Amino acid sequence: MGVTDENAPRPQGALVAIEPATGAVRAMVGGRDYFESEFNRATNARRQAGSGFKPFVYYTAFDTQGLHPGSRMTDRPVRIPVPGAPDWQPKNFERGFQGNMVLKTAMTRSVNTIAAQLVQLTGPGAVIDTARKCGITSPLEDVFSIALGTAGVTPLEMAAAFSVFADLGNRHDPFLFWRVEDAYGRVLFEHIVQARPVLDPGTAYQVVDMMKAVVDTGSGRRVREHGFARPCAGKTGTSNNFMDAWFTGFTPALCTSVWIGYDRQARLADKNGVGITGGRGAAPIWAQFMRQATANEPERNFPVPEEIRFESIDPETGCRIDARTSRAKITVAVKKGQTLCGETVR
Repeated sequence: MGVTDENAPRPQGALVAIEPATGAVRAMVGGRDYFESEFNRATNARRQAGSGFKPFVYYTAFDTQGLHPGSRMTDRPVRIPVPGAPDWQPKNFERGFQGNMVLKTAMTRSVNTIAAQLVQLTGPGAVIDTARKCGITSPLEDVFSIALGTAGVTPLEMAAAFSVFADLGNRHDPFLFWRVEDAYGRVLFEHIVQARPVLDPGTAYQVVDMMKAVVDTGSGRRVREHGFARPCAGKTGTSNNFMDAWFTGFTPALCTSVWIGYDRQARLADKNGVGITGGRGAAPIWAQFMRQATANEPERNFPVPEEIRFESIDPETGCRIDARTSRAKITVAVKKGQTLCGETVR
């Protein structure tokens, strides 16, 4: 007997929300119905993060290669030799190529071939080092495809790791309890908040600024379409064949990771058979949760490190242009001393 629609498996979901300034877990959802399944997908389901892993790639390239959001690269066919295996030839989601662009645009549009070129420059090991610094503990294979999120991670790990960007390089390990007392009020356990600086604040801010553009104009723009208007940053993720859909994003006060997918790793698709991306599937859930979770919080923007300068540049060449011009332009966050087409930023 065939499986009826009523009995067909339904997609699952998980959500974790963490305070970047402390590491306190403010919310955790491990599945759609605890009475159907007690498995906690928020802490135990390792799923491919897809493009949600790219912030670690970009930070690594900025930190080790002297690149920045205004650096120019070319979206083009890429072939990377792999010893003992076929060459790796990553494809873009749209299957085409867009030519020259600055790295902020590449992140905003989630261009796979440029992420692949960056990991070729840095080496997969350096990207793994960055992810480890941010708190990713799941096994990470030392392969070039790490740039496109082929490793399995949990929503708890992603929320904790993105919290490091939200707090401009400070890591707070996630925790569930502030204090435990016995029946007589004696303190048996109390969590002490300890920040560990693990990333350069200026470089972390550059990645945050790019992730703000992801939400405002890029693959995560459904966050805005679904009514979340506060300053925020984030990154979508979609694994191969639409098996997993992610959105991990943050305000200065709260970082939330949302994952949806099938337990048995079936393809996520709508009623018309169209694959569901992180932008379509996870970002609206994120927006709805964050609207309620931050409703009573004061609105504030991310602090800007002293060495950061905002420059208007040509999105194809990366050269400075007058901010008042009607030409196409993009604003990038660059550090004092970095260069734009040979001109030093002061």
